[in-house]
Amino acid sequence: MDRILVDFIKALRGTGVRTSTAETLDAVAAVKIVGYSNRDYLKSALATTLAKTEDDHQKFNLCFDQFFSFNALDSYGEKQPAQKPPESTAARLLQSLRPQPPAPAQSQSPLGQMLMQGNPQQVAVALAQAGAAANVNQIRVLTQKGLYGRRMMLQMGLAEMEQEMWNAEQSTDPQQQQLAQNLREAREQLREEVRQYVERQLLLQAAGESRALRESIMLETRLDNLREFKDVQILVRKLAKRLLATHSRRRKVFQRGKLDVRTTIRRNIAYGGVLLETHWKTKKVDRPKVMAICDVSGSVSQYAKFLLMFLYSLTDVLKNVRAFAFSSDLVEVTQLFEQYDLNDAVDATLKRVGGGSTDYGRSLQTFADLCLNEVDNRTTVIMLGDARNNYGEPRTELLRQLHARSRQLIWLNPENRSRWGSGDSEMKRYRPYCTWAEPVQSLAQLERFISHLLRYNH
Repeated sequence: MDRILVDFIKALRGTGVRTSTAETLDAVAAVKIVGYSNRDYLKSALATTLAKTEDDHQKFNLCFDQFFSFNALDSYGEKQPAQKPPESTAARLLQSLRPQPPAPAQSQSPLGQMLMQGNPQQVAVALAQAGAAANVNQIRVLTQKGLYGRRMMLQMGLAEMEQEMWNAEQSTDPQQQQLAQNLREAREQLREEVRQYVERQLLLQAAGESRALRESIMLETRLDNLREFKDVQILVRKLAKRLLATHSRRRKVFQRGKLDVRTTIRRNIAYGGVLLETHWKTKKVDRPKVMAICDVSGSVSQYAKFLLMFLYSLTDVLKNVRAFAFSSDLVEVTQLFEQYDLNDAVDATLKRVGGGSTDYGRSLQTFADLCLNEVDNRTTVIMLGDARNNYGEPRTELLRQLHARSRQLIWLNPENRSRWGSGDSEMKRYRPYCTWAEPVQSLAQLERFISHLLRYNH
């Protein structure tokens, strides 16, 4: 049954509920206490351990009702004949004189016995176990329903029950004939429930798998093609949250082995100078100042859009972010992201600055005039662009000044390295003044860059 619980948690993750390994272990421990016999107890135990927010609870309720739904089995408990009102003595005598139909024979196959006993809970557990044994959680397309349904029924012992049913049908004994009829009805009812079970698994498992597949495709797709995906912004936020979870804690680096003499003496004054407490030297690593300079001309605008989305999704970690955009000249657009939400701010930036002939030299001069004096050894400067300058003056001396004053200068280029320096590209002339320069053409590469930036600056 633990495997069934793991499949449920996998389906739950597919709906967007984040569950950690520790929460999964808590759920397993809770289920061991309450068991699977009481559906309400099981639901409460799993909800307590797996659902954290109101949105999680809504998704959990829907997923649980689909995963542990066996509505058709409720009728198994309704096969018992209804109680009749007391009959008179004459009626009982008359009834005894009439020929009575023979009682049906008892099924000898395990599946037949279980179905004829009319215990919905027992059948539900058997269904879940058969689903796990048949690997129904691996279903991906609608055309596999019949295949996995047949596998489940065979796992439950259908072959033996059908052989018993066929033998009973060939018999002339009325009791065997009635048994065959009952087994056939039970088989059809079980087949319907198996079909619904497989369909629910398809909705639960394939939905999560298709979402993961779609996200993996978006991660590796070139950024200039992602305009066709409606879920990109959701994925960017998801990646940002993942990076935040990894890098959000501001850390201190303890230099073990280096005694902080001053702090140790000061803290032990209360003990009359006896060194009862020792203190080691620490180094606080400050969060960086980030200045992002984005080329928003032509096709490069799509790359700049995603970089800006990423940076401003990480403002909980990178508190001091300033953004500049340029085409023919450079403009600071930080205030746009303070006034509007992310989408409107990006659109306003592209509308305000986009268009015109790209001029890196002029834009670098404008940046130097605006805030060169503010660049110091805590500043990370990020350049995003293809370095194609329309054969204008590149002003490499300005980039050299930025590199000398900043903590690091990073250049993200949406073109392959093989194209650097070709045509009007000035990338080979800019490259010596970059701490490092990398091609960034996908969300996966952009995520790795942001992760490196956060790790390097903590």
